Amino acid sequence: MTRLSTRLFAFIPLPWTPASFSYVLRSVLAAGLALWLGFQLHLESPFSGASTVLLLVQPIQGAVLGKGFYRMVGTLVGLVAAFVLTGLFAQQMLLFILGIGMWLGLCVSAMSVLRHYQATAAVVAGYTVCLALGPAIVAPEQAFDHLITRGTAVALGVLSLSLVATLFSSKTMEKKLRNSLVDVCVRSARLLAARLSGEQSAALATQRHPLVMDIGKVDDQLGIGRGESSRIRSRQLAIQAGLAHLQSAVLDAHSDDDPYPGIDPTLLARISTALRQLGERMNDTHWDFLAAADTVAQLRSLVNDFADSNHPSRLLSERLDEQLTDLGEALLNFSSLDHARREQVRTVLYPRNYADAARNGIRALLATLAAGAVWYLSGWDQGPALLAVLGPCCTLLAPAPAPAQGLASFIRGTFYAILAAALCKFLLMPQINGFPLLFLLLAAFWSFGIHATSQPRHALQGIAYLIGFNTLVSTGDTASYNFVDFANQALAWIVAMLVCRLAFQVLPKDPAKHIRALKHSLHKDTRRLLRRGSHIKHPKWQAKQQSRLVALKSLLGADSPQDDQAGYLSLQLSKQLSRLQRNASGIDPESPVAQCAQTGARRIARYAHHPAIGAVHARRTSRSMSRLGAHHLAICYQDLAGLLEQYASVARSPY
Repeated sequence: MTRLSTRLFAFIPLPWTPASFSYVLRSVLAAGLALWLGFQLHLESPFSGASTVLLLVQPIQGAVLGKGFYRMVGTLVGLVAAFVLTGLFAQQMLLFILGIGMWLGLCVSAMSVLRHYQATAAVVAGYTVCLALGPAIVAPEQAFDHLITRGTAVALGVLSLSLVATLFSSKTMEKKLRNSLVDVCVRSARLLAARLSGEQSAALATQRHPLVMDIGKVDDQLGIGRGESSRIRSRQLAIQAGLAHLQSAVLDAHSDDDPYPGIDPTLLARISTALRQLGERMNDTHWDFLAAADTVAQLRSLVNDFADSNHPSRLLSERLDEQLTDLGEALLNFSSLDHARREQVRTVLYPRNYADAARNGIRALLATLAAGAVWYLSGWDQGPALLAVLGPCCTLLAPAPAPAQGLASFIRGTFYAILAAALCKFLLMPQINGFPLLFLLLAAFWSFGIHATSQPRHALQGIAYLIGFNTLVSTGDTASYNFVDFANQALAWIVAMLVCRLAFQVLPKDPAKHIRALKHSLHKDTRRLLRRGSHIKHPKWQAKQQSRLVALKSLLGADSPQDDQAGYLSLQLSKQLSRLQRNASGIDPESPVAQCAQTGARRIARYAHHPAIGAVHARRTSRSMSRLGAHHLAICYQDLAGLLEQYASVARSPY
């Protein structure tokens, strides 16, 4: 028994460490301020404001401010929805629960397709209805009071945490974002330099995979920094466009060992050395992105001079020029952190998994209906608590990569919360009197959960502990120590967890389905590219396809290098079609060469679903171009045929 207890409590994190002490102290002060205001305003549930703070705590100031603002937006939307549901279904319990479940499912679905803090607003709009309308089902005549109380508590929590974070924390995201951008640019320059120096594709792949993942993580930092820095907020589109250009340069991977045939090896070595030196200079704090972009522009001039002096190698130099262009454009966009760009940047589109969103929404609806059935059939007086726990649990776990593990952490945190709340409420709180002692006592218990939220491994456990503890120890203006009511509430938490677990078992989150959906989207958009290549805006198409490829690589990991080959080939096809359009743009539309190009494009588009046949027509067009003397277009169509043949072999595999 002793060993079991030791192992069980070994999972409890420390109350703080030297690194997290200031964060824990700020969060405790903000929760205490919200609790004090709740008592001063004589709210029905003064602990609700503190619960809002504990749900919002983040070590980063930008995350606190941004999340707080969107939480207020989500709360207002949720309150409006709660008023509408109350007006429609007051005194109709079954319809009331169905309406709550449909609204929660809709919000969870929206959360799954939105990004950054917009997803936070959808989450809060969903579980605000669960928190506010549980008591209204029991006493519809008091619905208005419950809704106003809930909105007031959220406002107190958001304002308290934002005030404390603004006064006692420093802005760090702008510096972190700049360091991350420098890091990925340096590694991208070194990767391109290694490619130019003739390093093998297998060795480059081991560098490319973590670099692609880290470029994607910079976008997450960008989303967090929006709430902290007006500079980041105003330059977000430019930086996102720069990240898309950088991904394009990194993901430009060919399977051949000589990607730049016909180009002078001395020129390649010269550019490779310059890129390595550029990476070393960018690590200097006095070197900015604009100066780096000027250096890349000079390297592009070397490539263009070589292409002009060696006309047969002009087409072979285009790919190297495109990679340097992508790197240079990325650096120019990143320079907007220091120098505002007047040029309009393109908007980057991101793929959305609507099937996964629908599955998350249906799961939330089923969980709500199951909790409602338990409440309705048993007549249990803790039905509102069931809904109040179920809403946040479903929304917090839905985006988790491993919901089963997240639910286990949630349950473990709830178990610790029940034990801590019982100790605090029935052994310690009766011995104290006055708000200062109450605050010190609660702060001692809060600090464990707040510190846990600073560690990704224990974050869900810490959130469950904080909200569970604060809910179970909460009292009104007059303290009440009813153990039966406490046990009832604790049991409601456990039952809500079991219902949530049942919902995730009925509709599990299957990574294999997500992988198949991403592969299907890659193939579907590639066929659309081949069918409508002349009408597609290739930069936007490539950015969206790159996002799918990055998501696929993150799911597959570095051990499955061949499973994402279709994504690489689709990007190469887009770039090759773009080269064809660019090289054919200056030809007289009535000339035989232009008519041959139009015929070849129509045939390739006709067989978009059969790329092997499209490859045959591309070779046929290449031969016709050679007979007409358009050797530069003949080479382009020959390269296109090779890419179509490679894609045909990949597309034949099931997905």
